[in-house]
Amino acid sequence: MSTQQQQLDYIERSLVYEIFKYFGSGVTLEGHRIECSTGLDGFMSALYTVQLDLVASERKRTEVVVVKFMKGSEEFREQSNSYIQFANEVFAYAEILPAYEHLLRTSHLSNEMVSNWVPRCYFAKFGRVNSLGTGRESVLAVKHLKSEGYELGRSPRLTLRRDQLEAMVGLIGPFHALGYAIRLLQPQVYARLRSGVVAMPFVSSTGKSGFDVVYRVAFDRFYEFYDRQREQLIKDSDAGLAAAIERLRKKYFTNPTHLLERIRTASYADDQPDSHFATFLHGDYNRSNVLFHYGDDGQVDSIKTIDFQKLRFSTTAIDLSFFMYMNTPSEGRAEFFADLLKKYHKYMSEMLELVLHRNRDELSDERAEELLADYSYERFEAHFKRYAFYGVMVCMHFMPRLLGSEPDCAELSRLLETDMHGQACYQLSLDIGGDVANEEIFKTVRHAYEHGYMDEI
Repeated sequence: MSTQQQQLDYIERSLVYEIFKYFGSGVTLEGHRIECSTGLDGFMSALYTVQLDLVASERKRTEVVVVKFMKGSEEFREQSNSYIQFANEVFAYAEILPAYEHLLRTSHLSNEMVSNWVPRCYFAKFGRVNSLGTGRESVLAVKHLKSEGYELGRSPRLTLRRDQLEAMVGLIGPFHALGYAIRLLQPQVYARLRSGVVAMPFVSSTGKSGFDVVYRVAFDRFYEFYDRQREQLIKDSDAGLAAAIERLRKKYFTNPTHLLERIRTASYADDQPDSHFATFLHGDYNRSNVLFHYGDDGQVDSIKTIDFQKLRFSTTAIDLSFFMYMNTPSEGRAEFFADLLKKYHKYMSEMLELVLHRNRDELSDERAEELLADYSYERFEAHFKRYAFYGVMVCMHFMPRLLGSEPDCAELSRLLETDMHGQACYQLSLDIGGDVANEEIFKTVRHAYEHGYMDEI
């Protein structure tokens, strides 16, 4: 693993000049400054801020860049799937997003659409990196957006406002649509991109991966609370819900990651009639990985997403159910879900229709309409229903951390990095957020049951 000093030396001696190349001729570099970032943002990453003092046409300006490296011991990197996650994130910036831009350009559409979804990327590399040791390393340098008024969606800590939620579906819908369009219009490019995404199974051969750890404690925590509070949670009319919870326990309590793996793989299996809803995902599409910009009225007028480390090829229900369950209020959740799913489908289908009809040399209008029928709202809604329990599973693991105190969150992050199999990490994972978090998790389970998302478990 690379040390902090090696990372600083690499930025100083190499990366600053790689970033500077991005600005082309006519720009000079007068100086630069490097700062180490601190806080919870860098659980799996070592983060640095690099300021470049540039001069173009006798005008001075400062460009601020966020630089991300892998951190942690070799053991931590293996257990946390860091090697997979960082490889996929670099692949997203180096291959997938440029392929989407090229598709838009050849479709005579503005390729700036993709660059409006993510921060500008100056440099992305995974593998052997000179001056960073002898093993696999990852380097990503992207534009820091704070100076442009973008803010992480972290306040309040749990739910988002409607304008924030609608902005999130407004970004992820077209993103998914371009994945569908690549498959339909550029099958060779699609095959290359799909083969370049490193699979990240939820099930491990050792039973000691990060997924094993966090979902073991998630199920232990949920069923301890459920058994302890069953009389208060389950009413006379809840026989079906109780049966579904027991069915979930019987099938997956011993190995909760097997349910996640079934969702990940079954959704794109060749024998599934709705496998065309699988594509390239963000994978970790949550409030902590989006940046909002607000207009004078306080409403969101722009959004960008960051952190593609959990990029996957799988059902789009993974992206949708994750952010919707994590960020919608429990009161009125049914209304939010119905509205957001319809808006998502509108944004997705409009982009897909636009790209298909702009490629008449490849597809006739009649064929384009046939393909679009495969992505109708009715078919999408049925597909989402089959796999939406994914979002509940993520809530079981992650919601307690959102509702825990900052000192507890900091300590849990430290324990997950240094001793994820230890008793202290397990106990804090059980306790963090308390019954307030447990009650919120139960509400997600109830919602999932009431909307048929547990029918195929």
